[in-house]
Amino acid sequence: MTHDSSESSPRWADRWPRLARAVSVQPTTPVALALSGGADSVLLLHLLARSVPRPRILAIHVDHGLRGPESDSDAAFCARACARLSVPFAQRRLELDPDSPNLEANAREARYRALIDEAASQNISVLVTGHHEDDALETLLMRWMRGSHIAGLSGPKPQRVLRLGNGHEVAPIKVVRPLRAMRSAEVRLLLRENDIAWREDSSNLSSDFTRNRVRNELLPSIDETCGGEGIENLRAFASAVENLEDELAARTAHLAWAPPAHAAASRSMAEATIGGSLNRSELQKLAPPLKRRALWRLLQEGTGAAPTRSQLAQLIEDLESGRTGRYTLHGGWTVILRRDLVHLVPGEDESRTSPRADNGENTASAPALQRHGMRLELPGSVELPDGRAIQAELIESAPGAETPRGAVEVEVDATDLPDHLTVRFAQPGDRFHGLGAPGSRPLTRFLADAGIPREERRRIPLVFAGPELVWVAGLRPCESRRVRPSTSSRLRIRLLGAALPA
Repeated sequence: MTHDSSESSPRWADRWPRLARAVSVQPTTPVALALSGGADSVLLLHLLARSVPRPRILAIHVDHGLRGPESDSDAAFCARACARLSVPFAQRRLELDPDSPNLEANAREARYRALIDEAASQNISVLVTGHHEDDALETLLMRWMRGSHIAGLSGPKPQRVLRLGNGHEVAPIKVVRPLRAMRSAEVRLLLRENDIAWREDSSNLSSDFTRNRVRNELLPSIDETCGGEGIENLRAFASAVENLEDELAARTAHLAWAPPAHAAASRSMAEATIGGSLNRSELQKLAPPLKRRALWRLLQEGTGAAPTRSQLAQLIEDLESGRTGRYTLHGGWTVILRRDLVHLVPGEDESRTSPRADNGENTASAPALQRHGMRLELPGSVELPDGRAIQAELIESAPGAETPRGAVEVEVDATDLPDHLTVRFAQPGDRFHGLGAPGSRPLTRFLADAGIPREERRRIPLVFAGPELVWVAGLRPCESRRVRPSTSSRLRIRLLGAALPA
C-alpha cells in the first residue's frame, strides 16, 4: 500500500542534527541509510535530506527476494524517492531460501551484511536504521506478555558496532537508531501531515516470522483456550493501546527543541542544535502522562540518554506546580525551568570550549580572551575560539538613516572612538548600560534578566571602546552611543558565523 505524497517541506532542518547528537554522531558525518520504503526509514530519509547542514547520504535498499513483484515495486519506490530528494541510491539483492529454518534470523543477518558491505565500499562508517520504540502493536503485546510495563517499554539500543563483511574484511561500522524514542503512531502522523508516501510490507501477514505468529497463531490459540470472551477482551486491550498511541502521538509528536533566543550571543552555527529551548506552556498544558511521555522523548533526543524515573518525576511535579529550578542530568547536562521557557544546556564539553588552532594574532583561546582580550582594528575582524568572528568598520551615513539592531549586526555612534576596539569575554566587575535602560548595572544582572543561563554567559563576546562596553554581542548595544537623528559617523559591528534564534 502507498500513501499520497507531495513536495511540501516541513521545518525539519534542525531535527536530524539533534537526533544525530543524541546517538553520538556529528550531524555532518556521512551516513548510510537502510531504506526499506516503510514509514520509519522514509521519515529518516526526509529528515536527512532536509537537514541543514546536509550530511553525505547513501540510501541502501536490500531486496530479500522473497516477495516477487512486490519486492520490485518497493525497490522502485525507494529509487524514485531518493531521486526526488537528490540522495544517492544503492540496491542489494539477497538470495534466500524461503524454506530454510530460522529464515527470520538468517534474513536479518544477511540484510545487515549487505548494508554494511555497501556502506564500507563507499567509505561510510555509520549506518542509520529506522527502528523505533514499537514498530507495531504486536511489539507491545509481546513485551507486555514478557512482563514489560506499557508506559516503560524499552526500545532497541541507540547504537552498537558491527563487524560483518561479505566475504572480506571491512572496518567496523556504527549502527545507530535515532528514532528509538518515537512511537510508530508518531512516525506515521508526521508523514501523513506532510503528505509523504511510504510502503507497507505484505509479508507482515506471513507466519514465517515470530511477530506474525503472535498475531496469526498465538491469538487463535488464546481463543481456543479461553473462549470468545477472552479473545475479545484482549482485542479490546489492543484497540485501547492503539487509540492511546494515536492520541498521544497527535498531542506530542510536534514538540521539539529549538535554538534559544540567545543563540547568536553564545553559540556558533555548528553548535546551534546542541541543547535548546521549548516554550513551557507547550508542556504545561499537557496532562501528566503526556508530560511524562514528551519530556522522556525530548530529553533522550537532546542528551542521548533517557532521564531516570526520579528526575522525570521531579521535573513533572515542578512543571505542574509552576516552580522554577535547575536539574542536573547525566553527562553534565542541565535542565532549567523558567516561568516561560524550558532550557536544555550542555555541560563543559571539550568540543565547545577548547581553543581553535592558532591562525595568527587575530585568534585567541577562551582563557586569553577572558583575561586580556583581542585587539580589533578599524576596519578589521577577530576570530573567536568557537569559529565565530567579530567584524567592525567605520561608515558614513546620511543623518536619520535606518539603524540596524538585529542580533548579529548593530550600528552605534562613532564619535571620539579610540583607534581600535577590544573583544573579550566577561570578567568580574563588568557593568553595562544597555540601550534603552535607565542606567548602568552589573553585566551578570543584565545577562540574567536577558534569560541567559549562567553556563552560557562566559561564551558571550563583549566589544569595548577603551573602558566602555559598546556591544554585548548578539544581545544589545550600549545607550551612550545611541544613533541619533543627527549622527553621521557610525561604527558598524557584525557577529559572523553565529547560530540564529528560532
